[in-house]
Amino acid sequence: MGRRTFESRRAFEGSLLLCILLFMGRVLPAGEQAFPLEEVSAFGLAQEGGYGFLLGQRALCGEKPDPNVVAYPKFSSDRPLYGKVSFTAPHSQPDPGATYYFALDESAGTGRKYDRLYFDLNRDRDLTNDKTLGVQESPPPGALLADPQNPQQACFENLGVPFPFGSQGERPLEMMPRLIVTDSGYKALSFVTTRAHKGRIQLAGKEYNVTLGHQYIVAGWFDTPWTALHLTPPGSRSNYTWWGGDRLTGMQKMDGVFYQLAAAPAGDKLMVRRYEGPLGTFRIGAGGRQLEVMEASGSLWSPKAALPVGEVTEEGWPKPAQECRLPVGDYTANLMTVNLGKLRLEISNNYHADGKPRGMTDRPPVCGIAIRENAPFVLDFSHKPAVLFASPARDQRLKVGAELMVKAVLIDPVLGIMIRGLEDTTRKHRETGPDGQPRSYETNVSLDPNVVITRANGEKVAQGVMPFG
Repeated sequence: MGRRTFESRRAFEGSLLLCILLFMGRVLPAGEQAFPLEEVSAFGLAQEGGYGFLLGQRALCGEKPDPNVVAYPKFSSDRPLYGKVSFTAPHSQPDPGATYYFALDESAGTGRKYDRLYFDLNRDRDLTNDKTLGVQESPPPGALLADPQNPQQACFENLGVPFPFGSQGERPLEMMPRLIVTDSGYKALSFVTTRAHKGRIQLAGKEYNVTLGHQYIVAGWFDTPWTALHLTPPGSRSNYTWWGGDRLTGMQKMDGVFYQLAAAPAGDKLMVRRYEGPLGTFRIGAGGRQLEVMEASGSLWSPKAALPVGEVTEEGWPKPAQECRLPVGDYTANLMTVNLGKLRLEISNNYHADGKPRGMTDRPPVCGIAIRENAPFVLDFSHKPAVLFASPARDQRLKVGAELMVKAVLIDPVLGIMIRGLEDTTRKHRETGPDGQPRSYETNVSLDPNVVITRANGEKVAQGVMPFG
């Protein structure tokens, strides 16, 4: 064999080896590992603790047509249902291009159950020129929810909703629409992605089972930050349950080290990278008060990352701590319990807007918790709180005798957080259960405020206890 032929063969073998290593996920950026995931049916996950993957993204249905739709089909039912769904990430700007309108009809007539779905897949707001979807006679095992309170469920034919797929343009993601109608009048159409992915990864030298899929939110293929990720120690049925830790944005903390996770668009590969960036200090402070206990547990969140506050236990929940080291960034509270002396607070990000319950979910969150490398962030509740009325709206008008629903929350407008509860840990009481009997356990006494509503002339209209949150 000549030298040139030998060198060519070695070059070929080297290139082949490189391709094999790349395919196996072993040639990666420094500090990153890739693990293959197997595609599975989402409907078979309920028995493995993955019930949330079966719920899908919910869209409420009403009995009034949407004025944005230019044409509806002729219905057989006198009470068709109307609705729309937007496949966008929470806190993102509304995207008309991601909104789909739909309608449901009863082909056998009013009261004979909904069995036709008109879905505006081409997004031209004309529901007469799209394929009509019928009910699946034999839906996959597990597709129907085992809930006796749902007298009518209908699984419709699958549809493919297009989403960006990496650098390859758009690809349709398969979903199954499922209708639920209850005796109480609740009507909702949920969109369940039919496939998920499972596998095993390593973190800090330990193996974990993972399940990747869509849970409550469908904002794209499997690489979007809101994709659900269940991380479960081998032999356990419970995944890591701290708030935000069940998404791709969750930075897992193992043995004091943070790890970032990312997925391929198809969901067939999960990448794990050790976080090597700067850290800052998050601390609970007294705010000038005389306190012996100052600690918190829970998590912080931003559109880019979610972080556990405190060391994560084997059960998957952070232990209370007065301070901890966290990756630098701007965050809000995801869900946290804070102990200040004898007072216990529960806080989260404020997702309400003035006059609009949950009205902050379609706009960027206020991330006022600034973790910096050169100075600690101290959460001491020294800002002046404010009362925000999620209901009623300022311009709301009522007829005489109509009922007015008042919903108020206590917020820190600077940090963008909401006080969800106040408890006195030194006082206990035993609550009454649904059966009217005292419960078998005691809880802290809640410090819910007594609210008085008066007219402009001082006349008292209503009075009562208003829970936080």
